[in-house]
Amino acid sequence: MEAIIKYIHMIGLSVWLGSMVLWAVFAPQLYKIDPSKKTSDTLRGYFSSVSWTSYFLALVSGLTLYFLEQSTTSNWLLEVSLLGLAGVVIALHSYATKLSAALRGAFNGVMLILALVVVYLATIYI
Repeated sequence: MEAIIKYIHMIGLSVWLGSMVLWAVFAPQLYKIDPSKKTSDTLRGYFSSVSWTSYFLALVSGLTLYFLEQSTTSNWLLEVSLLGLAGVVIALHSYATKLSAALRGAFNGVMLILALVVVYLATIYI
């Protein structure tokens, strides 16, 4: 059972990180070729729903692993805590639309670093 939850957790993390990176790569190009931003807004909504769904899948499976893990050397509490912090940063970035470009860029960097650290911590004991 634990192996299945770890697999689900890694799938959730992979899709979450992948959707963030993919959007970060394509969004600037879309804004250049789509001045009306209709396509960009449609794709942003799609990537947002995929990203949030995979994020919550990773969060719930990570919490489950934390409560199932009996080892004192487990890093699941740290990993799930950083995942929760990443969710707060992503929510601020996504829903606080009146932020300056510099602050939004800083949030992008923090989101990427947190996502990479979370994926790394999740793979240590798998």
